[in-house]
Amino acid sequence: MSDLEKYKDPNNIYKKMWDKYENVNKLPCFYRDIIKIDFNEFEKKVYSNDIKSSKNIVNSLLAGDVYLLKNTFSKSYLKELKNETAKTWKAKKSEFFKIYEDCPNFYRAITEDLANMYSFKQIKQTQYFFPWNPDFCNLYQETYKRWRVLKYLSGFYKDVWEKDTPKDGIVDRIQIVKYPPNSGLLEPHQDPYIYQKFFISVYLSKKGEDFKEGGMYFINENKTKFMFDDLVDVGDMAFGFATLYHGVDISKTIEKTSNNDTAGRWFMGLYTTVSDYVENRHTGKPARHLK
Repeated sequence: MSDLEKYKDPNNIYKKMWDKYENVNKLPCFYRDIIKIDFNEFEKKVYSNDIKSSKNIVNSLLAGDVYLLKNTFSKSYLKELKNETAKTWKAKKSEFFKIYEDCPNFYRAITEDLANMYSFKQIKQTQYFFPWNPDFCNLYQETYKRWRVLKYLSGFYKDVWEKDTPKDGIVDRIQIVKYPPNSGLLEPHQDPYIYQKFFISVYLSKKGEDFKEGGMYFINENKTKFMFDDLVDVGDMAFGFATLYHGVDISKTIEKTSNNDTAGRWFMGLYTTVSDYVENRHTGKPARHLK
């Protein structure tokens, strides 16, 4: 049994589906379609353990579909979370910590001079949160309720890694990210896949209200961008295979924005990753050939 296998639930119908279909299908790079569904409806569908339904979801994801789960979080909670995060940044300095035992939550401003120090170019402000630290704004309490659905869909025990710390090798990490207007970007790339099948994004801002132009995009088999943020509302959550090519184009300022601290494109990323105790860490890959 591989180290990862011990985290998989043998009674989980999706574990059986991935075992059956994943290794005979090439993992998707290009998005095919957007599937919109209310989160509560999707949650019931996942936990129903219906064979036909689970097969359809697995094959849809392997074909490159992206799921947009509507009304996943309340707008009021995410507004408070964004406001409180922006407040804390005023009192914090930009720092960086490797993921070792007792790693704190920390704020990192990735500016132009730091943009190329990562696996793929990015300019953003981000705060990293770990579940062993005090729960900022009940972030993990609220998020795990939704994240467990996607962990279960991945074939794992639905509460997997919630209690793990860096010495265990695999940990959960949440990022709250702001792409500053007129500069924030993320070049086209693929996310790490081994420890988390999907990219998972929660949206804290809305195009046309908090920023204009730009935003998140996917690339189809014709190598054409699809501007995904055109479909997104605050409170939505999206996921799809981590191997899908995606990125973030520079957004623009909306004139007369009421609060410059919270203006711009904000999202929350949910990640399961390996700690720095693990050698040869699996990371994402840039897709510069698609520019």
